Amino acid sequence: YALIRKFNTFALGPAADFTWLGVTAAEFIFTFVLSFVVLSVAVSDRTKASHLFGLAIGSCVTVGGCAIGGISGGSLNPAVSLGIAAAETINHGFFYKAIVYSAIEFAGGAAAAGVFKITHHADVALPEGKASKV
Repeated sequence: YALIRKFNTFALGPAADFTWLGVTAAEFIFTFVLSFVVLSVAVSDRTKASHLFGLAIGSCVTVGGCAIGGISGGSLNPAVSLGIAAAETINHGFFYKAIVYSAIEFAGGAAAAGVFKITHHADVALPEGKASKV
């Protein structure tokens, strides 16, 4: 990205009039939504929608980016956060922000996994390779 943009990079962090609390809430909530949708439409045998999972996941990324892009940048993924922060170090940016973003995003993903485990108990309880007949 930095090479394409002639080393014009951007930093992670609150945009405009927002605070780190806003960044935390935005990244956590939309990472949760994205992770839960991925688990529901691409992983769960009971709710898998193989013909629509790309649309569902892509829609979550698009909506998340549009909804929180002006608050936190809409990273939604630790790999993206690390890449943005690594590129920003070229312009003397701070890499620690990637650690903060990644922690928030991991927490959102873990919360989604927990809720998925509760709401999709039958999928979680099935032995490997066994499909439910219910």
